Amino acid sequence: MKTFKWAVITSLLLALVSIVPGHSSAKFQFSDISPSKEYYEQVHYIAELKIVNEADKFNPGDKLKRAHVAKMLVLASNNQNFSAPDMHFKDLKSGTEQYDFASKAVALGFLQKQPDGSFKPNEYIKREEMGYALSKAFKLSEEISVEKPLMLRDMKSHEYAKEINGLYYAGVTQGDAGNFLPNDYLTRSQFALFVARALNDTYKLPVKLPEQTSRTYFAKVVTGGDVLNVRHLPAVTGNVIHKLNDGEIVEVIGQSGDWLVVLVDGKNGYIHGKYTKEVTVDTPSDGDVAIDTPEEEPEVDEPVIEEPEVTEPEEEVDNTPSLSGLVGKVTASSLNIRKTPSTSAAIIGKLSAGQKVEVLSLNGYWAKIKTSSGTGYIHKNYLKLTNQTGNPLKGRIIVIDAGHGGKDPGASSNKLTESTVTLNVAKRVEAKLKKAGAQVLMSRSNNTYLTLEQRTDFAKKNFAETFVSIHVNAAGSTAAKGTEVYYDSSTNPNASESKQLANKIHNSILKGANMVDRGVRDQRFYVIRNNNVAAVLVELGFITNSDDFKKLSSDQYAEIYAEAIYQGLVQYYSAN
Repeated sequence: MKTFKWAVITSLLLALVSIVPGHSSAKFQFSDISPSKEYYEQVHYIAELKIVNEADKFNPGDKLKRAHVAKMLVLASNNQNFSAPDMHFKDLKSGTEQYDFASKAVALGFLQKQPDGSFKPNEYIKREEMGYALSKAFKLSEEISVEKPLMLRDMKSHEYAKEINGLYYAGVTQGDAGNFLPNDYLTRSQFALFVARALNDTYKLPVKLPEQTSRTYFAKVVTGGDVLNVRHLPAVTGNVIHKLNDGEIVEVIGQSGDWLVVLVDGKNGYIHGKYTKEVTVDTPSDGDVAIDTPEEEPEVDEPVIEEPEVTEPEEEVDNTPSLSGLVGKVTASSLNIRKTPSTSAAIIGKLSAGQKVEVLSLNGYWAKIKTSSGTGYIHKNYLKLTNQTGNPLKGRIIVIDAGHGGKDPGASSNKLTESTVTLNVAKRVEAKLKKAGAQVLMSRSNNTYLTLEQRTDFAKKNFAETFVSIHVNAAGSTAAKGTEVYYDSSTNPNASESKQLANKIHNSILKGANMVDRGVRDQRFYVIRNNNVAAVLVELGFITNSDDFKKLSSDQYAEIYAEAIYQGLVQYYSAN
């Protein structure tokens, strides 16, 4: 992690070496700030950097003046040697310290000269002007977009909206109950917190992104006959990008306050939740593309979008090594057998749910199987592949998805983030699976950000056979605790297999980690409902519960969780 955004002058480096987050080792202490104050460490941190003067008192509750902001931001951004052009302020004398820092702050664009030619160094500064100055000093301005909507409601029509938006997504401020309070005055302690967060990642606040990991569902527009605007931002000031008629149904993939994130024509937009009602919609599975006939059940065939390219569809081309002792059990009600690995190839037979076949080789999504009349090809997604000898996981393509990451830390408590816990456990699962001979694929192996779509696309691109997403729970009540595992039956064509896998992993975690049983649940989480193989989402425990937190923050239990997930996969692949 890069700790500093700007180089700090050489004379300060030695002073920084002894600073340990959570335990300030400043050589002095302001007499009017006790260690119990939330800003204690940050104030002494910026004092160590000489951004504020070491003195007997800091006066944390005093209102901040424009002269203070000018000096502190010039120093914090390492611009003390910046050569500012000569300026005339009618209330500042050239050659003074206040003039020097004021002229630099104005020339750098942090603060503005007053219309009457004054600087007003002793005027108290409001949060709006401070926010603008801080954003400019640390280059934190952030355009308001669907990906980074304005989360502070009272800034939606403000001239500094994008600057304050930048502070929010940089972890500098979360405002007060969803508002920034631009016209309030700022105290010295508040500004110290902001500057420390801008300088050092240790002090940053976790960024709360619009909800994108919750279940997805369908909502019906209920307006009493009026049209409903779809906007590009979660606010009435957002541009209208589409209109929905009363009674129309849309898919909801997230939420930002009272606004719902919906998919319209393949793009994200926002509608106000007040004018919607959740509904149940039957959606055909991605693989159900064969034509129904009155005489037979719907067939499951290979999805066209995932069809391997074959230059000569009438001729078998298979250079993959043959397999020994691999059996596939059909998981669809009816599965076509093709002459060659192509959706346009002739159908030479059909298989029924539960039927087992000998698998001769695998090539991408295609499984070459032995039939009574020779060989044929079927789509691998609708087979549960089991080894008849050796480790049941050998050769299986398993995606381990560590939830959250990067700019999305997930739930947090006592400086422990969900993204850290999930990656720790995921890497341990990876090691165990590799040792067993599985082809294990990690959606992320470091602290990077991935969208939900990127995670499911990754699984499909790599011909995954199972998908396990690892998460940590959180709740408003500290009493909530325990493990729960989810599968999806709304659109995932392998819902039955997903449920079996969920039960195996769930029971293994309960036994291994002695967790409270919160059950196996059917829910429309994005990464499992948009998968077409056995896919589960594991909630290890509640980071907001003291008992679960002790386990989630422990490497010993990270190993126990990983072993439990591994054993759950072993049990799933061992079952016929």
